This record gives sequence, C-alpha cells and structure tokens, in this order.
Amino acid sequence: MKLRTIVILALFTFTASHAYAEISITCSMFPVYDFTRNITGSLANVKLLMRPGIDPHDYEPSPMDIKALNDSDMFIFTGSNMEHWAGDISRSLPHTLIIDASQNIPLTDNDPHIWLDLSMAQRMVMNILRGLCEVDPDNAQEYTRNADTFCAELGELDGAFMVMRKDKALVFAGEFSAGCFMRHYGFEYVSAYDGENEPSVMRMASTLKYIREHKTRYIFTDYGGITDVTRAISDETGAEILTFGTGHVMPDDDMTFLEVMRENYRNISEAMND
Repeated sequence: MKLRTIVILALFTFTASHAYAEISITCSMFPVYDFTRNITGSLANVKLLMRPGIDPHDYEPSPMDIKALNDSDMFIFTGSNMEHWAGDISRSLPHTLIIDASQNIPLTDNDPHIWLDLSMAQRMVMNILRGLCEVDPDNAQEYTRNADTFCAELGELDGAFMVMRKDKALVFAGEFSAGCFMRHYGFEYVSAYDGENEPSVMRMASTLKYIREHKTRYIFTDYGGITDVTRAISDETGAEILTFGTGHVMPDDDMTFLEVMRENYRNISEAMND
C-alpha cells in the first residue's frame, strides 16, 4: 500500500512539473525584456542578457552569455542595427527560436532606438507575441490578451505625447539617443552631443548660447548620463538637470518601460510649462 502511494505521488509530481514547466526566454536589452515580461506574465522565465549599466553599443556576449542563449527556448533581440553581434550568435543557436523584434519596422536615419516611438513599440510587441505563440501555443490566448492590454497602455501614452505642448525646444546635455522620439512626436530639440560623440568646442558654445538666450531652466540627460559635459553646462547656466530615460542604459531592471516613459512625460511637461 505504501509503495503504491509513493508511486502515485511520484507520477503526480512528474506530471505536474511538466504541465507547468515555464519556457525560458533570454532578451538582449531592457525594452524587449520589459515588453516580453508584460506579455508572458508568470507563464515564462524571462531573463535580461545585458545587465543594468551595460551600454549596448559596447557589449560583446561572453561564453556564459552564449551558454544562456543555448539553454533558452527563445532569444529576443531589438534588431541587427542595435545588436550587431546578434546575427552571428543566432546562427549558432539551432534549438533556440530567434525573434528580431524590429522585423518589418523601417528605420529612419538608420536610428535603431525605435521603441521610443510608442507606435513602433506596439509593433515590436506584436513581433514578440508571434514568436511566443509559436514556441508555446498552449498559452497563446493568454499571451494575446496580455499583449493587447499592454499595447492599449502604450497607445494611450503615445496619444498623450502627441498632444503635449511643443512651443519650446528640449535641450539635451548628455549623449543623445532620442531621435526617434523627437521625430515621431514633433518636438524641437537642441543637443550638445552629436549622438554619442563628445561635443566640439563650437557645439558646446552654441548650446550654452541657446540656453542663455532662451532662458532655458531645464536640460535633459539619460539615466546615469550626467557626464562632465552635462555638469559643466548645468554649472555654467544654472539649468536644472532632468532625466529623459531611453531604456538604452538602465540603472536597474526594477523599473518598467511604461514607468520610464511616464516619467519622461512628467519631466517634459515640467520643462514645457515652466
């Protein structure tokens, strides 16, 4: 009798562990990581490959990273223009479903930061959803429901940015990665940096002149992006530093993408309504 009970319990444990086994997903960067965990909820084990503080442009996968990708059911990356290494790595992952979240999304000015255009972010969510439904069709209905809810939130915020005041230029005093956002929502901007390149003496002088002439009270920089240049501009002009988070380099992964963008909304509102 005891033996029979043990066998039944063992069979139940085995069946339950397989019935509720999570799929394993590795995501390259914070935006696609957060999109994926919004879609999957508790139905998958979602991991972030580039830990907080890592600059995607400088990243190269380590042997441990490659092993993690090999052990994953899915690998989701932003796009080859952002993660130049992803194509080569993907060819060495025969048992991992590879999802390029930027598939069929055109780039403007070769700018890969497409998630900052929240209409594009919704298309990225749908690309991720299709992959999830392929690798885990049993949970496709739940994934679809979650993706629709998340896209509705992105769409609402997209509309809010569209109708914001835009009668002042936003001044960026840190490395600049917000071109997609500025173009889509129609903001004028001044940037001390040419992308990620250190400003020239002439560009620095013109930025300082603009701030003084327009009595700009706020300047923007990304998370962790208070460089010597940013601090110098603030000290020279008295302008207060505000955050514009791009999700490009995150201080931690506790924040959500929607929290980042809502904070951007509040900070831009403060600058515009001053």
